[in-house]
Formats: sequence, structure tokens, C-alpha cells
Amino acid sequence: MFTGAVEMITANMVSAEVLIKRLSAYIKENFKEVSPPEWALLAKTSPIRERVPDEPNEWWYVRAASIMRKIYVEGKLGNSDLMSIYGGAKRRGSAPNRFTKGPGHANRLIMRQLEKAGLLHKVKGGRILSGKGRSLMDRMSLEIFTEATEINPELKKYLGK
Repeated sequence: MFTGAVEMITANMVSAEVLIKRLSAYIKENFKEVSPPEWALLAKTSPIRERVPDEPNEWWYVRAASIMRKIYVEGKLGNSDLMSIYGGAKRRGSAPNRFTKGPGHANRLIMRQLEKAGLLHKVKGGRILSGKGRSLMDRMSLEIFTEATEINPELKKYLGK
């Protein structure tokens, strides 16, 4: 692992896909407060989807990690903001597609669970990352970035002096 002087590596600087995958695994292993309810095994992730997820036990943790990253990048977000983010074009047969908002109930439960775990903090108009949540995101981002520098040494110029 790189031990020199390090500039601040944030979640914006690493691949969202890699960060969400690693963060979801970390949440699943370390935070017992975050767990899917019984109905989540049978639920679609959005009204625009036609089927339940291929891995019904994992989507809850992936959504939790995705919500944390969205709040990190965007700042304060409320449930209605997340409903718009996770919505999309619903197919209506021969009628034109229309935008449909995503699931409010699942997002709200995930945010409450992340709040109990100490990763989010409720403020007026939404939720923000707590200090614990922000440091977790920064630590994961730094780990991902240092692993990427081992593969591609050219990235070391972004780590500082």
C-alpha cells in the first residue's frame, strides 16, 4: 500500500461501479442494522423493471451503497430526490413511454437503516453523510485508488508529491 504524502482521494475520483460493489460487501459484513426485510426477496427494484433482481439477497446492499455514494456526490438528498434518481421510462405497450418514479418505501427503509448504523444523519429536507459515513467512503476510495496505481503507475501523479 502507498504510504507517502497523499492528496485527498474522494468517491468522485474512483469508478462508481467498483466503489459500490466494495461498499455493499462491506456494509453486508459489518453493519447488522442494514438488512433486507422479508418482502425484499420478492420485490422488483423499481416499477420500470419487469422482473425481480437476479440476486435477490444482494440488491438491498447494493442500493444502500448506491444511496451513500449519491449522497456523497450530490450532498443532501431526500426520499423524493432518490425516487427520481432511481426512476426511469416505463414501457406501456404501444403507448409512448413515460417517466415513473422509483420506489419510495425501499429507499426510505434503507436510509433509516443507514441512519441507525451511524452512516447517515437526518437534517431538514433530507439526509447527509455522517462523519463515520464520509470517512468510510474516503477510506474505500483511497483503497481502490491505490490498487489502481499498482496496475497503472501513471496514476501516482494524482496522489501528491
